[in-house]
Amino acid sequence: MSKPRYCLRVCDGPSCGVMHGSERLVALAERIIAREPGLAGTTVVRNYTCFGRCDDGPNMFVQPLGPGDDPDRDPEFEVLERERGFYPGMDETKLERVLTQHCGRGEVVDDLVDDY
Repeated sequence: MSKPRYCLRVCDGPSCGVMHGSERLVALAERIIAREPGLAGTTVVRNYTCFGRCDDGPNMFVQPLGPGDDPDRDPEFEVLERERGFYPGMDETKLERVLTQHCGRGEVVDDLVDDY
């Protein structure tokens, strides 16, 4: 397996995890990534404790990974502010678009991304 280029950070806080069902989003993302050759091996999914945007959930952040970045370590706050990759209010349709466009082609989905 090649080194991942992106890590999807899916909120698993009390609101997104319980109220918004983010675990379904994680499971769906893992299924899509596994079946798409362009995503398998380049994109991983990890839970994130809370983005603090509970009313907008479920929330997700696409973190680009550099050579020394560990997908199992949460990003520094500055990364969340600097990168255009925060996607609030995710659902199945939006998730597929983000995976295809942002993770697959490296293009931010402008009409879905929001400032963190």
